[in-house]
Amino acid sequence: MARDGGLSHVDNEFDKNCSKFVTIEVDSSALSTWNRKMQHSKMLSPTPTRWDCQKEADMGSVPITKVREQLRRVIDDDSYTPHCVPIGPYHQSRSSQWIEKRKQCSAGFLQSLSEEHTVGGLTGVMEKLEPLARECYTSGDGFGNMTPEQSASMMLHDACYLLLFFVDYVSGNGAPPAPADDDDERLVNRNTLAIHERVTGGNTSVLDYMAMPIQELLQMQLFISRKPRQTPPMCSHLLHLVHAYFRPMLLPAVSTAMSSDTGTGRWRRAVEYRRYANVQLMRRVYQDDVESSVLDVQLERGRLWIPRLRITSNTWTILHNLMALEEQAHRRPVTAYCLFMSQLACTSEDVQVLRRAGIVDHFLDNDEQVSKDFAGLCNGVVMEVDDLERNYLKPMWHQLEKRCDSRAQRFMGWFRHGHNWEIAAAFLVALIVIACQVTQTFYAITGRGR
Repeated sequence: MARDGGLSHVDNEFDKNCSKFVTIEVDSSALSTWNRKMQHSKMLSPTPTRWDCQKEADMGSVPITKVREQLRRVIDDDSYTPHCVPIGPYHQSRSSQWIEKRKQCSAGFLQSLSEEHTVGGLTGVMEKLEPLARECYTSGDGFGNMTPEQSASMMLHDACYLLLFFVDYVSGNGAPPAPADDDDERLVNRNTLAIHERVTGGNTSVLDYMAMPIQELLQMQLFISRKPRQTPPMCSHLLHLVHAYFRPMLLPAVSTAMSSDTGTGRWRRAVEYRRYANVQLMRRVYQDDVESSVLDVQLERGRLWIPRLRITSNTWTILHNLMALEEQAHRRPVTAYCLFMSQLACTSEDVQVLRRAGIVDHFLDNDEQVSKDFAGLCNGVVMEVDDLERNYLKPMWHQLEKRCDSRAQRFMGWFRHGHNWEIAAAFLVALIVIACQVTQTFYAITGRGR
């Protein structure tokens, strides 16, 4: 079992063993100078791939672990591997000379600024934090064969690069710098926020710098609504911070449809819910003044409201990593949502129905490819679906099954969505003929009476 080497433990140990804090003031002129230096660098820039907690007690402190090998074998290993900027020790071998030089420039820039306010600047800060950082990695090979000096240097470069990345975003550029577009969602592409907190040293938490741009990026990808959120109080690393915004706000009500004798099974396909449960699939539109996320799925009076899911090259990577992170937690809302969508949209016919309803938005060549991605989304994922604490959509599954078992709903669904137009037309003609015969018989009887 993985040992919890969380953020609070690091903070307490640091306060006991380290007394040196470094204050760095990054003003706009200095940051502009750094940007010009980076832009005029002769290093060639590769074209990056663009990528589009708060109340969870059991997610308050999350150790940094590698994705288990079974998931890596079943799901594409590329989903858990950084493509542009590796952060932390797990994937240092995938770094490039170009990005390492950018990290060195970032560390040199902050070192020069820190020396103006603190004797020695950043010298020796990471060496004191290095033993505590090792405790945050539960995998035995977290730092591999790296010496304390090498790991301290790596953490310093990563922390300075990320700090300037988010400061640059918050300072008004309006868009993240290209080299880090693709990195924040990688489960094994992270470093503890405690390390970056100690580098900055000021009164402003590093979470305040990172939360806003990550929130905006998730909003652009339609994962969450436009309503501003407060900074999550406790997050151990970047992926943990991303997960803090994925919280269902509209929990399905526990109804009498849930029976202790009936277990929760697989979700039906979208076309099956339309035909056998007489359910209308509707797109839930975010309201700017309401906090909501893509997890807010709700069944209301025969209408299944589902927020739009935009499929891009990074959608599956984000969802895969969030599900892998939730394996360390008791509540697993993202996993429950992914199980629902993967079984709801597992064929091209289902994707077509969802796309026409505005629930699935993709720019791939055809619906068949999207359905294959949905069908394989939860390969290797195991979850106790009968546990309401883990599966927040359990009540809705039972409500839909109750509708599927209703003969009246099955008949109405068959009539509305069965596409049996010839039979439906013949049925209507028969009803008209019967009505005419009844009317004729009625008038014949009343006429004789007179």
